[in-house]
Amino acid sequence: MSVVVSGVGAALPATAVGNAAFADLGVSDEWILDRTGVRRRHHLQPGERLVELAAAAATQALEDAGVGASDVDFVVAATSTPDRLSPGLAPGVGHSIGAASPGAVDVNGACTGFLYALDYAISRVSHGSADRVLVVGADAMSRLTDPADRNTAVLFGDGAGAVLVEAQRGAVCDVCVPFLSFGSAAEYADALYVDHADRAVRMDGAQVYASAVEAMTDEVESALAAHDITQDDVDLLVCHQANSRILKAVVRQLGFSPERAASYVDQFGNTSAASIPLALRQAQDDGRLKRGHTVVLGAFGAGFTWGAGVIGWKACRHA
Repeated sequence: MSVVVSGVGAALPATAVGNAAFADLGVSDEWILDRTGVRRRHHLQPGERLVELAAAAATQALEDAGVGASDVDFVVAATSTPDRLSPGLAPGVGHSIGAASPGAVDVNGACTGFLYALDYAISRVSHGSADRVLVVGADAMSRLTDPADRNTAVLFGDGAGAVLVEAQRGAVCDVCVPFLSFGSAAEYADALYVDHADRAVRMDGAQVYASAVEAMTDEVESALAAHDITQDDVDLLVCHQANSRILKAVVRQLGFSPERAASYVDQFGNTSAASIPLALRQAQDDGRLKRGHTVVLGAFGAGFTWGAGVIGWKACRHA
């Protein structure tokens, strides 16, 4: 038995927010583009719930995989912004899509959360405790941004993405066995955080930039080495869509060509745990991600936490 990502889905709030909406902060479209690369982001409106967005992405992932909701054994949701403090997002997603009493748990790993959730799903399937696990990355970062802070208000957006992880019976290919690894550095926690009193993202942009580029570069290189593959074996690099400067720096330091790296931050902004599955779905829709491709993932977030991994897309190219 091997483990594959068999489907991917994405959903965005209906309300798109362009850069002109932040003119009162004294920033222009050029200023925002130069510093973040963001042209628009999407925001949930009062009364709209994140669980509905997450369920829409999950349903699309199941349709993409050709799997019914009743066949889902477990739901893992990566989020820092559930609709309620408790219960978490995952049980609501399972109920909304019509899954039959699946196991359900939330993971809060900030922008690295989707990779942690994906790793958990891969482990459950690998160990035989589940055949199909739905992994959701969903965040409403507009709930955690200070509208008066131009360094964060212009950057973050809301969104949801999902993938289905399932067992694939038959021969196992060592090259395409999913592999993810992680790290953290809590001594830098004050550079990117949200506390209970303020409930707004506070960020030291210079520190985050330097640490994110270094951590994602090192972790991706380690993942490639652990898999015993080179850049030539990789079809697409998909890193957390933090901002365009970080993405470009990581791609440059890794030596990848821009054509083999996903960059959609201009369309979505930084959507935290949702950014990687959103980028995966967009890359598939654009024809850049196809069955049998080898994909490298990288993420960095508050904590500091980071992670990277190698996965086969929907099937093994060597099978």
